[in-house]
Amino acid sequence: MRKKQQNSAFQRSRRQIVAVVMATFLLLFVVTMTMIYMLSYQELYQDNQDMLETYVNQYRENGNPSQSRRTEDSPLGDSPPERDELPDHDSTRFLLSSFYSVALDEDGQTFSVDMGDGTLYTENQLSGVAASILEKGQSQGTYGNFVYCVDTEGTYTLVVLMDNTLVSDSFTTLFRNALLLGAIMVVVLFLCATALARWIIRPLEESDRRQRQFISDAGHELKTPVSVVEANAELLEREIGANKWLHNIRSESNRMAGLVSELLNLVRTEREPAQMEPVDFSRLVLGGVLPFESVAFELGRELDYQIDEGITLQGNPGQLSQLVSILMDNALSHGTGEGNITVALHQEKAEAVLTVSNPGFIPEQDRAEIFVRFFRSDENRSDTGHYGLGLTIAQNIVTAHQGDISVDCADGRVSFSVRLPNREKKRRGTLKK
Repeated sequence: MRKKQQNSAFQRSRRQIVAVVMATFLLLFVVTMTMIYMLSYQELYQDNQDMLETYVNQYRENGNPSQSRRTEDSPLGDSPPERDELPDHDSTRFLLSSFYSVALDEDGQTFSVDMGDGTLYTENQLSGVAASILEKGQSQGTYGNFVYCVDTEGTYTLVVLMDNTLVSDSFTTLFRNALLLGAIMVVVLFLCATALARWIIRPLEESDRRQRQFISDAGHELKTPVSVVEANAELLEREIGANKWLHNIRSESNRMAGLVSELLNLVRTEREPAQMEPVDFSRLVLGGVLPFESVAFELGRELDYQIDEGITLQGNPGQLSQLVSILMDNALSHGTGEGNITVALHQEKAEAVLTVSNPGFIPEQDRAEIFVRFFRSDENRSDTGHYGLGLTIAQNIVTAHQGDISVDCADGRVSFSVRLPNREKKRRGTLKK
């Protein structure tokens, strides 16, 4: 869990890389298979219609092939079809194909049926198929396993059928095997994309690790000399008395000590696992808010809070107290204009929702960067004792608790909302002010 919390950003990046690779492959695969299917189907369908047209032409010239084979006197012709006269590239497939035909007179009565070379279908079956096709009113198309065309030229109507079962089965088998191979390739590509994403992100993870290590080492190394400077300045002030130079030294050393403390807090929230235990979050928030009433009074603001009682969750009391303190300090320090500081805690489904709001405004372009380390908007770069680390620390605490933190600006107010998972939905009352 600790490693997962520390590297959540990199894990999201890896998932995004894998998602992009897989989505690109799937899109290309689907488009390719669709184009192959459509082009192959269109070509096969057109070839079938060409052969049906050839059959119709031969029927007109030579009559019913079945009757021509049984007798030399055909009512519609004097000789059997001369299929050897077909072009070489079409003759083989034409001769291997199974054709059937049903001829109907002007009254719709069947007077001639070509049974083909086999006994797979009866005359009644073929006549029924022909009748169904004529009801559709289409001159060509497919019906079951048949490809058909309807010829209405002359004194009779001819419905020509070609059995397309073997070709359709072969085409379906080919397409099914292609899909199976594609599914296997998707699995292989997923594994390769996962390995590739790890390889791409690894240098960034290493750079981030070294940066965190540097911040930790620098914080610890600076802590001692800053303490020494502050102690010596205090001793010197006792000996020679107060003056502006010593005041500046002590002021800057205190400022540096605050920065070092925040750096160490940042490293601690990023690297150290939080020890979780049941926490009465309602009481913890109330205890974190009350000390800021005097600060708000000195700033000329009122502090309003509405905290539902009985909200408990699994968390680290120290980190959650720090979270409340950071949000309250941020609201009091960066509030502009007239208005109160409001704090609300309530239960929403399976989450505890903490909202801290203050008068002010954050530009839209700054909202995406506000949780980045050392970020401060231009208007807040004055010496306020803040170093752009508080909200980063708050975000790390929320992430460690598997929650979410966001900022919103509306109606002249800035609101920070924290959502923490909580499956105990007990409420015993509400604290208001």
